[in-house]
Amino acid sequence: MSKDTILLERRYAAVFDALSDESIEALARALGDDLRDALARTLALPAGFLDGDGLAGRLRGAMRSRRAHLGAGSILSDPVTTKTIDVLGDRSDDPSLEDLHEVLPAMVEEFGIDATRLMAVQYSVSLGGFRKLIASDPRFAIPVRAAAAPAPAAAADPAAQDEKRRLRAERKQREREQRARSEAQRRAAKRPQSRG
Repeated sequence: MSKDTILLERRYAAVFDALSDESIEALARALGDDLRDALARTLALPAGFLDGDGLAGRLRGAMRSRRAHLGAGSILSDPVTTKTIDVLGDRSDDPSLEDLHEVLPAMVEEFGIDATRLMAVQYSVSLGGFRKLIASDPRFAIPVRAAAAPAPAAAADPAAQDEKRRLRAERKQREREQRARSEAQRRAAKRPQSRG
């Protein structure tokens, strides 16, 4: 994975962490059939994955386990991305911050802030206008992810610890004996053979 891909994956993960379950579900349900199928393939979800309760949890879990925040974010923001490219026209190759300020209010109105924010993340590494946008507009800023709390240390079982120490000592003793045998064989091989 390239450095940019890793950065985008992390940025998308931070944005998805900040999105509500309702927003993630709405984004998924708003997709057309082709994009819905692409999302299912990307996240290894079965056909009909939109059915049932807990959709946001299933999507979040699949993104985490497959490290597919980038793929899911690109798919979920595809409708707003396509429309933004159409509206920008020739300026879409590298829009300025001013170009984005001109077109994004209509995109937010039509697709919502969350979809538009996912699109901004997609281009936040490669295009200067989007880099400036996420740096200057709090609505599009990449949230800071809270560091995961360290797992509590397991209470040490004294008997188990003693057994580990005993096994480690036995292994080290066997290794010392093996090294001594190997060294003795090397010395024996180096001695000159008497000719008789």
